[in-house]
Amino acid sequence: MSGRLGVQLGRICPECGREDSVPLIWGLPGFETMQLAERGLVALGGCMVPGESPVLSCRGCGLEWGRDGDPTADEQALSDLLGVRFADVVRALGSGWRREGSPAEDGVEWFVSGEPAQVAIGVTGPWFVLARPLTRWYEDRLDLHIADRQQFGREDLLHCPEMVAMAADEIASRRRRSFRWCRSCRRVHPPEWFVGTERVCQDCEAQFEHFDA
Repeated sequence: MSGRLGVQLGRICPECGREDSVPLIWGLPGFETMQLAERGLVALGGCMVPGESPVLSCRGCGLEWGRDGDPTADEQALSDLLGVRFADVVRALGSGWRREGSPAEDGVEWFVSGEPAQVAIGVTGPWFVLARPLTRWYEDRLDLHIADRQQFGREDLLHCPEMVAMAADEIASRRRRSFRWCRSCRRVHPPEWFVGTERVCQDCEAQFEHFDA
């Protein structure tokens, strides 16, 4: 099966408020799906698929809820801060936004999108800034590449979404060009997750140190 398994990050159950919901699978389950359900990575909804079938099941209270395309809690928070619909955010900036740390001292609330983070948006009042994010390994702290900052207003997002989308795409493209492969875990990481010219990310370095201890 395709899609992310296990607990869906940012999906807050509207009944109990827990972030403990997994994908809800409808239809006759196969052997692999049954194994995933036994491990708690998915839930089984039944063989008969209802017209408006929920896509998530809360492991805490059992509520079956959600629809494809619903915003996460962080995505809804971003929409609320901007004072627009989530559909307007998706049209101009795409989806996958997650809150990054606590609000800054100047009141700006930051969100990032992409994995690794490729675009950052900081919101204060009707204004928002797009920037290239610099995330720190194992630190809940966001730095920004000063040269890439571009400021927009809510009206730009609503009436000129193509302009906003182009700016976000340019920032994401520059960010992706800086990514490096770790020769140990074979995963892509941002350059700040490596030490100097080392080709091993800090995650793997930490594991090596643990094994040597």
